[in-house]
Amino acid sequence: MKNSTSATKRGFSLVAVAIAALALVGCAPATPEAVTPTASDVWIKAVPELMDGMAMTGVFMTLENPSDEDIELVGATNTTEGLSETPLEIHEVVKGDDGEMKMQMVEGGIVIPAKGSVTLKPGGYHVMYWDLLKPIPVGSHVTMTLEFSNGTTRDVDAVARDISTYAG
Repeated sequence: MKNSTSATKRGFSLVAVAIAALALVGCAPATPEAVTPTASDVWIKAVPELMDGMAMTGVFMTLENPSDEDIELVGATNTTEGLSETPLEIHEVVKGDDGEMKMQMVEGGIVIPAKGSVTLKPGGYHVMYWDLLKPIPVGSHVTMTLEFSNGTTRDVDAVARDISTYAG
């Protein structure tokens, strides 16, 4: 009978250890979910008519990062059917060695600082649309998905504005 009691006690001990281990796993901190930056005042420069060599435009907005870590805007995908088949690019306007302003791709993405914001605006950072297949009249809407360095995405709707009314 003694062996039976020891085996029973040992069995209960193993069950107790297993329950304690499961309880500890349940208390482990959860992996934090990635935070997606917000986008506001999203607009696109209207292109009332397509001209040879000028079938392009820029998208502008303010991005806010509520997280405790810097996040980069690393890409964007067009979701407006029939607008452009060319991948969108993240660009900036900079002064070249010759003193002229020029547009270039942003290497590594646009940093949105932790608990901060960044504004994409004419003459600065922007999302670039190439090879437009149709005009974008003032007041029309263009949709895209923004892609961030932490693996999150955000769908945005940009309203087309006349660049001449941009107040900067």
